[in-house]
Amino acid sequence: MYCHQCGKEVGDAKFCPYCGAQLNGQPSQGDYQPLYNQQTYYSHPDDEPSFGYALLSFFIPIVGIILFIVWNKEFPLRAKSCLKGFVAGLVIGVIGVCCLAAAIGNSYSQERNYYDYDFDMFTNAIVETVSYE
Repeated sequence: MYCHQCGKEVGDAKFCPYCGAQLNGQPSQGDYQPLYNQQTYYSHPDDEPSFGYALLSFFIPIVGIILFIVWNKEFPLRAKSCLKGFVAGLVIGVIGVCCLAAAIGNSYSQERNYYDYDFDMFTNAIVETVSYE
């Protein structure tokens, strides 16, 4: 008799010694069907990771995600390279935008001199409203 869960031959046992599944009322040897659905994908024999596609996906991330979606089932290794390039390009792009925004904000704050009263509107307003007697 075969286990209905792992498919191994177990003899006349009540429990499978390999996976521990209960074996009461098992189908016969020829009726074995696994409980889970194994979905197999066809992949080409020339499927291999590609640095070129990863580099293309790094510089143009939208192309990388489109190629990943198109090639995911037929060329899984090449599609994974595109996904890696897409993620790396996206992360580096976000970090670059944050650094650029910080640099612009820093240069703007350095242009203003907070101790120069000609540029500080609130200090001038307070000084003009206070009467000196």
